[in-house]
Amino acid sequence: MTEKNVTQFAIPLLPCISINETENFYKALGAVVTYKQKAPNNYIGLSIKDIEVHFFALKPLVPASNYSTCYLVVTDIDPFYEACRTALKTLYGKIPLKGIPRINPLKDMPSNGVRQFIIVDPNGNYIRIGQRIEKTDSLIFRENNKAVITGTPLAKAYESGSRLADAKGDFTTAASVLDKALASADTTDTLNLIKVLILRADISLRLSETDRFNELIKATEAQLAVFPATEATEERRLLKELKAGHS
Repeated sequence: MTEKNVTQFAIPLLPCISINETENFYKALGAVVTYKQKAPNNYIGLSIKDIEVHFFALKPLVPASNYSTCYLVVTDIDPFYEACRTALKTLYGKIPLKGIPRINPLKDMPSNGVRQFIIVDPNGNYIRIGQRIEKTDSLIFRENNKAVITGTPLAKAYESGSRLADAKGDFTTAASVLDKALASADTTDTLNLIKVLILRADISLRLSETDRFNELIKATEAQLAVFPATEATEERRLLKELKAGHS
């Protein structure tokens, strides 16, 4: 992604079932109403971290079948992520990690050049929120006519599973890809093994696979035990969030 002239911009326009419920949801996340009307059609403009996102009412909308999305680029992704988790816990009594609405884990996605998380709002809109990081080439497909770079089987499985789960929302296929990788995993590729285990545990939580989730959490803890407590901090954070979300 390249820098744009701030005098030129786009405003995402997303569907919603209820303007008022949508307003309440986003205001809980810190959004400010910039415009609202009832006629000739229900419509609302919101500012999220000074980024405009607008919504129009579409009562027949089915959240589970909604493919609408937008991407918000921010500069303070970690504190904003924590603020959103806290806000959602206040709104719903717990942090929603599966179903609709939900918040997906914050993670680095080097092949996309972002550190990001996703909020799926009550209407099924995917609000992707990211901060730029150094981009690396994909391990699984060609980009810009460049050859695919070399990576371990577990690293490739992690990128593929992450793209399927977080970019496409295809949890079943992602689970299949990761399970196949884990079945023949190189246990010496420890950090990538931990990443695959955590991602698969996240997916098992979203698929309500309780026994599989517990199995994966135990396997992750066993792998992390070989690292000093000061290492693999990102993986420890993700593991802690998963365990808290399942309790």
